[in-house]
Amino acid sequence: MRIRKRRWLVGLLSLAAVIFGFSLASAAVLAEGALHPLLRRRASDTAALAHSIAQAANSKATKVSIQAGDGIVLNAWWLSPPQPARRAVMVCHGVADSAYGALGYALLFLRHGYSVLVPESRGHGESGGYVTYGVLEADDTVRWLAWMKSQGMDSAFGFGESLGGAILLQSLARGADFRALAAESSYSSFEAVAEERVGRVLPAFLAKILVKEAVLYVYVRYRVNLLHARPDTAIAYAHVPILLIHGLADNETSPEHSKRLRERNPAVITLWLVPEAKHTGAYATVPAKFEETVLKWFEQAEK
Repeated sequence: MRIRKRRWLVGLLSLAAVIFGFSLASAAVLAEGALHPLLRRRASDTAALAHSIAQAANSKATKVSIQAGDGIVLNAWWLSPPQPARRAVMVCHGVADSAYGALGYALLFLRHGYSVLVPESRGHGESGGYVTYGVLEADDTVRWLAWMKSQGMDSAFGFGESLGGAILLQSLARGADFRALAAESSYSSFEAVAEERVGRVLPAFLAKILVKEAVLYVYVRYRVNLLHARPDTAIAYAHVPILLIHGLADNETSPEHSKRLRERNPAVITLWLVPEAKHTGAYATVPAKFEETVLKWFEQAEK
């Protein structure tokens, strides 16, 4: 009897060890995939698009770079009209994208007299490093703002989609002095959106465990705490006018994220929920209304 019990206990412990090991391995794969996403476009495609958009707006496109606080090189495209006003918009792309995905917005702003900076977030495009979902990117944004001011820009605005919007929001806690921001399909925190997305393929309790293990893995290996990637806390005491845009048909980042964000600081945040729009799809769904709303938001902040 004792031998049977011992064998049963050994078998149970072995099974637990296998499950635990598989869980940790899965968390490591999840974490590495999040920090090093597969990119969609070649640098040559981005360059061709940047010059094409500049030509369409009778403007000039230039590739520029700065050094981040940790020494990596960050890349961006700078587009300026022939007679630029002293105002500019920083347009920030989503995860696994590059300047290519955000350059489409540049034409809108160029045609209304703004210069446009389209940074490639760390770990994307030609920028070095790996993705930290705002933990390090917030400081990168402040550095890009300083670069824009060195180009004679007095007023800086920000527009970002998904990850890009979340980064812009987090930069406010680092002292980013935008005149106004617009963020589409932002998440409220990395942990919340990660649990939401993993929870679409796993039971909720397993998703929570896996995400927590992945966060721990990133901290142990990279010394970056992804629990600090929190737009919701970054905007709690912000004074910058913030326009949140979210599609009601967004099945990647729930509209609940933007609702939570607005609740943190309703005095400065306006939420525009767009029926039928999917993830970062407001412009494609209601293009005229989108242009009117975003441009008016920036213009009001300049008065």
